[in-house]
Amino acid sequence: MESNERGPARRRNLEQTYLEYRNMMFRLARDILGDDALAEDAVSEALVKLVARSDCLEEPTGPKTRRFVAILTEHAAIDLLRKRKRERTVPLEAAAELRAPAWDPEGRLDVLAALDRLPIEQRTAVQLSLACGMTAKQVARTLGCTVSKAEKLISRGKNTLRNELKEG
Repeated sequence: MESNERGPARRRNLEQTYLEYRNMMFRLARDILGDDALAEDAVSEALVKLVARSDCLEEPTGPKTRRFVAILTEHAAIDLLRKRKRERTVPLEAAAELRAPAWDPEGRLDVLAALDRLPIEQRTAVQLSLACGMTAKQVARTLGCTVSKAEKLISRGKNTLRNELKEG
């Protein structure tokens, strides 16, 4: 009978904690992530952690609870930020300087010709990075080289293309 009473009380405490700190949680997550939608995801993750660790709550709105909720939220936001950085790909729009406008077929031919003049490793690294959206780590894995070498190949290839397209 005691466990039946603890369940509703625990739920009320969690609800009260959430209602008290939801705005703070959202602001903390948004400050770290810089995006409202991602902040909502981080708050949701923090709430899941809060439910799992609800036994640590002494009172729903005390200073210890506030610190605990803030720490859970910060950690959830940082974890989400790290995950997004690992999964980040380069959108093709970021390569706009290397692409010719759609209405300029000659410009596209210039880009393709400049790509063809690159050494094979640089060309492959640049194509994997820009066209496929791979990170330097993924390019390195694909080419079977170190991350440092992949970064250099991508950087040098882009610089060579930029210079050739400016001259042409």
